[in-house]
Amino acid sequence: MAMFGATRHPRARGRGALRTAAVAALGLAAVSAVGVRCFVAPSGSERGAPAGRRTALLGGVLAAAGGLAPQAAVALTPEELATVELFRRTSPSVLMVSDAADQPQKVSQTGAGRPKLQGTLGSGFAWDRNHVVTTASMMKGITRPQVTVLDRDGAGEERRTVLRGALVGVDPVTDVAVLWVDGDMRPLRRGSTEDLHVGQDVYALGNPFGFEHSLSKGVVAGVSRTLVSASGRPVGGVIQTDASINPGNSGGPLLDSAGQVIGVNNAILTSSGTFAGVGLAVPIEAIERSVTSVITKGHVQGPSMGVVLAHDALSQTLGIDGVMVRKVDRGSPAEIAGLRPMRGGRLGDIIVGIDSKRVDSIQTFFQALDGKLPGEQVLVSVRRAGEDVNTDDWVTLDIPVELGSRIL
Repeated sequence: MAMFGATRHPRARGRGALRTAAVAALGLAAVSAVGVRCFVAPSGSERGAPAGRRTALLGGVLAAAGGLAPQAAVALTPEELATVELFRRTSPSVLMVSDAADQPQKVSQTGAGRPKLQGTLGSGFAWDRNHVVTTASMMKGITRPQVTVLDRDGAGEERRTVLRGALVGVDPVTDVAVLWVDGDMRPLRRGSTEDLHVGQDVYALGNPFGFEHSLSKGVVAGVSRTLVSASGRPVGGVIQTDASINPGNSGGPLLDSAGQVIGVNNAILTSSGTFAGVGLAVPIEAIERSVTSVITKGHVQGPSMGVVLAHDALSQTLGIDGVMVRKVDRGSPAEIAGLRPMRGGRLGDIIVGIDSKRVDSIQTFFQALDGKLPGEQVLVSVRRAGEDVNTDDWVTLDIPVELGSRIL
C-alpha cells in the first residue's frame, strides 16, 4: 500500500481548504476499495475543529462515495456480533497447556516470518472447575504440566493466571488427557454431534503456534470420519472441518454457534506440517466417555477378547477376507471360547464378523467392538482351516465370546 503526503510551503495560503480536499480525496480512494473500513484521523489545526465540522467532513466523503452514513462504515453485521460475543463468552475457558520445566515460553519469528514454537505448548479447556481436557499425545512431552488462564478483571484489564496441574490419566484411543488444577475455572458447556450437519458453522479455539486465544471460523466439512489413533485403534464419528487448526491448536475445543463443545481439535491432514484445509476433531460423545472414566477410575477400560491379530498385509498376501488370529492370551475370553491362533504351520482362525458386522481389517474389527462393554457377549464368526494342512478345506463357525476388559 502506497502512502501519500502533502508538502507544506511556509507561505502557502488556504491550507485548511487544501487539507480538506486532500482528506476527501484520500477518503474517496479508501472507501472505493472493496471491504476496507477507514477511519479519518484529523491532524494539526483540525484537531481543534468542532466535532460537528469533522463529522460533516467524514459524512460528506462517505456520501460522495455512495451515500453511506458514518456509522455504516464501521458497524458489525449481526453475524459478526454473534461471533464476537461467542469468543468473549468462551475464551476464558480455553487454556494454554505448557511445561513448567521449560524456560518461559515465547514465540519467535523465523526469517520467513513463520512463528516457531519454543518448548511444548498446546491447548486445553475447562471441563469443570478443577479439571482440564487436552490431548494425550501432547502430554508425552510434558513433565510438570501447567495451564495459563487468560481473562479480564472488573476494570476490563487482561489478567493472566498460571496454575500448576497434575495428570489424572489418559485415554490413548481417543487421545484424551485429563489434568487436575488447583483453581476455580469456568467450564464450557457441552453439546452433541447427533444433529450435526455438513455446512453448519463451527469455531476452533486454541493457541496455534503459541498465539494465545486465537479463533478460527469454518464449517463442518464432513461427519462420521474415522481417525486411527496412535494406539492403532480407530475412533469413529470424527468431525472434519475447514476451520484452521495448526500446531498448538491440538486439545482446544471445536464449538458450535451456541458456544457448546462438539469436539476436541486433534489432527490435520497435511504434507507441510501446517493447515491445508482439512482438520479433524474427536466427537464430544467419545471425549465424555473417556473423561468420565479417567476422572472416576484414573484410567479407561475397554472391551477385550485377548487376541493379537496378524497385520492386514498378511491377510492381503494370502488373499484372505478377514483378520487372522496370530496369538491368544492365556486365560483370556478368546482362549475360553476356543479361538485358535497360528501354530505349527497352521493358520489361525480368520475373524470375518462380530455380531453380524463384517470384519475385513484390523480397523473394522475394533469398529465392531466399539460401544461394547466388558462382560457383554458377542458372536464371533470365523473361518477355520481344516486339520489337514495339505488341503484347502475351511469350516465356518459362530463362536460366542464373553468380552473381558483391559486398561487402554
